[in-house]
Amino acid sequence: MISWDTCKEDFRRDGSLRDIYVTPASLGDWRAIYPLFRRQSDIEFLTETGVLEIPENLDVSFFADVRPTLRFRVDGVLVVFHFFTPDEIECDIDPREVTCQAQLDSLLAFVRQLGDLTHKQAVLTPENLREEPIISYDPKGKTFKYHSVPKPPEPPHPHSGNSGK
Repeated sequence: MISWDTCKEDFRRDGSLRDIYVTPASLGDWRAIYPLFRRQSDIEFLTETGVLEIPENLDVSFFADVRPTLRFRVDGVLVVFHFFTPDEIECDIDPREVTCQAQLDSLLAFVRQLGDLTHKQAVLTPENLREEPIISYDPKGKTFKYHSVPKPPEPPHPHSGNSGK
């Protein structure tokens, strides 16, 4: 898998979430991962009317009328799934909750399950940046890849260079 030391800066507090995507997706892909949700002991199925029991099966109304969210924890990390469209599987995490190698390993094992169940690439990205993966999982090769995220350049130090004298 990926070393915590390699990617821990990508989980630092910056005020944004991290997203996990499987895209393009289909209703069939959602149905392939739905049993994974149902196996979670602490799952919450939330709608505008409150927390409900998770339905036995995924329903197309999730993407139109109901628009629920599903929440559960993976080794202490809250994972929140959104039913925006059947064409994209999207969930988010708070990066502050991933604090060590064990939690990263559990999160990546979960990402692997998403990729293996859908037979599609799964990516962990900065919030709303699906085209800029931090980590990707390829189910064909059963491999993870860390993508070095470009860091903004450091501003010049105010006391370096010419002092003006």
